[in-house]
Amino acid sequence: MTRWAVMVATALALAASACDRAEVSRELGARCDHSDECDDRCLAPADYPGGFCTVSCDSDADCPGDARCADDEGGVCLFTCRPDVAGACDFLGAEWECTARDGKPDGEVDVCVGA
Repeated sequence: MTRWAVMVATALALAASACDRAEVSRELGARCDHSDECDDRCLAPADYPGGFCTVSCDSDADCPGDARCADDEGGVCLFTCRPDVAGACDFLGAEWECTARDGKPDGEVDVCVGA
């Protein structure tokens, strides 16, 4: 199986397990090692388990569907979550948790990040 086929199969499996979550895609949420595997950029696997495809943002309006603009890495879209829901970020993997981050341009946002 080619690397591309493995990535697609992984993304589809993650999306299926997400239930009511936004679809994991090359735009947002797919695992990656390099930015050329994503529509915009790949966040490092060291801080985002398995790597994380995302898009740069200056505000929530720049983010797709179920995502908010966090002031991480200069501004990136991350999936929103509810910290009071156990396993809110499990659709991304066991190493992910719901955490409050500084939003961009201001405020706080609850988003899925690496534990």
